[in-house]
Amino acid sequence: MKKRTIPSEFADHFFLTTTQVCKLYNFSQKTLTRREKDKSIPIPPRVQISKNRYGYRTDLTFDCLEKISNGVF
Repeated sequence: MKKRTIPSEFADHFFLTTTQVCKLYNFSQKTLTRREKDKSIPIPPRVQISKNRYGYRTDLTFDCLEKISNGVF
């Protein structure tokens, strides 16, 4: 299996915002939060970036999207 790379628009990002992850998963913020809680699909955990900012690691996010696209879930 060929390992996919992170799309060029996110290549220089170490963290993605909630809005970016919502667009990648095609979910609203509320749906993303529900899916995080019920764990029905793989979504990486939120990481605290600074005092009031949270984000998702880019590499883990694309690994989870890869699992979904391969029909694992």
